[in-house]
Amino acid sequence: MCPLHLLAGNVVPSKIEAVTLYRNGAQIVRKTNVSLKQGENTIVLGNLPAGFDASTIRISFSGKVNITGVTYRDNHIQDFSANPEYVVIQKQLKQLQEKAENEQIVYETWKEEEGLLLANKKLGNENSGVTAAQLTAVAEMYRVRLLEVKQKLLDSKRRQEENQKEIQRIQAQLNEWTRTNATKHSGEIIVECAAVQAGESNLKLVYFDPRATWTTDFEARVNSLLSPLNLVHKAKINQYTGEDWKQVSLVLTTGDPSFNTTAPVLSPWFLHFNMPYNNYDYAKLGSAVKTRANARPAEEAQAASGDFVAATARENLIFTEYTLPDKTTIPADNNMHDVSLKAFDIPAKYRYMTIPKMDNKVYLMAEIVDWDQYNLSSGSIKLFVEDTYIGDTYLDISQLSDTLALSLGPDIAVAAKREKIKEYQKTSFLSSKKQIQSAYEISIKNNKTTAIEVTLTDQVPLATDANMEVEIDDLSGGSLNKETGMVEWKLTLKPGEQVKKKLAYKVKIPKDKSITL
Repeated sequence: MCPLHLLAGNVVPSKIEAVTLYRNGAQIVRKTNVSLKQGENTIVLGNLPAGFDASTIRISFSGKVNITGVTYRDNHIQDFSANPEYVVIQKQLKQLQEKAENEQIVYETWKEEEGLLLANKKLGNENSGVTAAQLTAVAEMYRVRLLEVKQKLLDSKRRQEENQKEIQRIQAQLNEWTRTNATKHSGEIIVECAAVQAGESNLKLVYFDPRATWTTDFEARVNSLLSPLNLVHKAKINQYTGEDWKQVSLVLTTGDPSFNTTAPVLSPWFLHFNMPYNNYDYAKLGSAVKTRANARPAEEAQAASGDFVAATARENLIFTEYTLPDKTTIPADNNMHDVSLKAFDIPAKYRYMTIPKMDNKVYLMAEIVDWDQYNLSSGSIKLFVEDTYIGDTYLDISQLSDTLALSLGPDIAVAAKREKIKEYQKTSFLSSKKQIQSAYEISIKNNKTTAIEVTLTDQVPLATDANMEVEIDDLSGGSLNKETGMVEWKLTLKPGEQVKKKLAYKVKIPKDKSITL
């Protein structure tokens, strides 16, 4: 085996061809061509961004090549001469220095002429004088020429000052770049292999780098209650691997980048008696959860017309992959970069819902049936109604319902109000019991120019003790869920219509007890 210190001159560059990006971390695929001689070969894959997980390195060759050893090492020797950024700044500095040298020559030339003019100002000699005409001509010549020379000197001096300022700026930029990158170091992989025959071979390097993430992001747009919901599925990508991903094949996956190589072991399964539970009906709790066992096959959604080609989604058991159709560039600047995956025009049913006991606002909801066909993943959503940004919400696909309810925010054109009915609020005593009466008037008004459907929700209290008794006096046609105490009214409001509902009940408790309603 060749000693490591002899390998410095045999560094082979490689290029990132493909990236599989997990929620946390990325699998990097690099490729290069190498020339192999028959028998033993030593290859150094250099200029790799140090900091990836060296334990995940995998090497493969095309052709009949046996790999006998793979070693990783850090390279702390700084040689910036091959770095493109360094070369560009160094070139700028050199050009400015050459420009300054040329300007210095120009200045010195004009300075010499000035000296020549000043050295020849003496007219005539001791025995002969000069005429007035001669003196005037000479003075005119000196005035014009000397003025021109001094102006040229001044212009040259100013250019020299500007050149010097620019040289100082570029030099400071170069110093800062060198200082920033002096602490960075690269990695090298030494590959020992044996080739059956001499020739060219394609080498592929795969490794995992934890310094990259992606999250799901959406834009949801509603133009009218008669149009489908336009949903744009996006990804926010962040990577700081120390190397830009330039024109790479990019796959986003929701899977777990686990590199566990240990096979599972099944242990004995021992049965034990359960401890008795408290007197609580867990079956009722479970009955509130809808299953998807009877899901109907949904029709194919029509993709929205956009200026990008949709990513291809593929489900792999418990995760989803999104393959971008075009080569993608993601700089290693530790900033978020948006990538559009797919756009959908999704058939949705729009309705309103309000719970005035909690909030007087009336919220517009979009109900999407069989949403799982769109291969979505949980993430934040920016909401737009009629091209107006109204805020953010969150899409949680962990829910098990066939119908996905998406809140599109409050609509100020629909108003709701809940007020106590004062004459009904009173407490009376009946033998050993104390009776507390309570009632509310709930009103909702549609100020829109179109009819709307609204689900109005309120509640009555539930007894938690045998000595408590709750009696319902008036629900104004509302539907009561006796297990939860929830009361619902399904309403259709015409334009400008106002509807009022009454909710009244009594609570009976022992005289020596008290409750808060």
